[in-house]
Parts: sequence; structure tokens; C-alpha cells
Amino acid sequence: MTGTVEKVYSEAVFELACEQGCADEIKKELDSLAVIFGDNPELPKLLGTPTVTIAEKLDIIEKAFKGKVSDITYNFLCVLTEKGRASAVPAVAEDYKNRWYEMKNIAEVKVVTSVPLEDGLKSKLKAKLESVYKKTVILDESVDPSIMGGIVLNYNGAMMDGSVKSRLEAIQKQIRGVIA
Repeated sequence: MTGTVEKVYSEAVFELACEQGCADEIKKELDSLAVIFGDNPELPKLLGTPTVTIAEKLDIIEKAFKGKVSDITYNFLCVLTEKGRASAVPAVAEDYKNRWYEMKNIAEVKVVTSVPLEDGLKSKLKAKLESVYKKTVILDESVDPSIMGGIVLNYNGAMMDGSVKSRLEAIQKQIRGVIA
């Protein structure tokens, strides 16, 4: 979940990108930056180090990203760095993605199963969710053998837990209630 600062930066970049007609491009760039910053935790740490001057930090940003990303994204990185908020890049990217999904009428649904979904079942699930949410659905799949079977869906903070594990836990709770 992103905080207020990330939302403010995300909103500013999103509005600018929409005005410039490049919201899709900026989303891709921010997604990539989130991965870069996540995979290289020393980068935001370096950009947040007080002993490194702002000029040195901006030089690092310039050498790493100038000409490789759009001017909007580059300038955004410079602003975050100047404000000491470079570590917020992944959270800003996540909030931007959510704004972009809303604009494009896309729902990202997290799906957890005990085994990977077969293509046919995946297609049926996607179609059903699209009819329920009236949006294009992107499935974010993960496998967790501990749920033992069934499915867990999470969309926009709402969870539907149809796993065998949760059903067994509910039965166990009922039994404890009777015995106690």
C-alpha cells in the first residue's frame, strides 16, 4: 500500500503523462524502474545518502537513465532524488499502475492455487471475472501448495478464500467451539 507522498508524486506524473499523451509509455518505464530499484537496493540507498551531494546524485541519475527513458520519467527521477525520495520509486510506480489500470478499465486479480492453473480453466476464470467486474482482467497467478486445493482471489483489497485450508480451519474452529 502506498502512502500519501507516493500518491502525490504518482498523481503528478500521471496527470502530466496523460496531458502529453504518453501514459502507456510512462507506465512501462516506471514498471522497469520499480524492478531496477527493487533488484538493486543499493541504488536508492546511495541516492538517499546524506554524504553524497545532490549534484553527485543527479550525475548518477543522468549517467544511468538520461536518453534511456522519456524526459518525463528522467525529470521525475531527478525531482525524487532532489527531494530525497528516490526510495519511493517502486511505490510511486505501483500507484501509477493502479491509476493507469483504472483509466484503461483493467482489473488485476491475484489468484492463488495449490497447483498451476491449466489454460482452459484459466480462460474460464478470466471470462467469469470479466463478466463480474465488467473490466478487462489480468490474472496475477501464484502457487501455494499449503492451501491444499481450491482457489484464493484478491482484487482491490477484497479477498475470496475458497481454499481447502481455510475450510478445514473453519471446521476446526467449529469443533473447538463445541468442545470448549
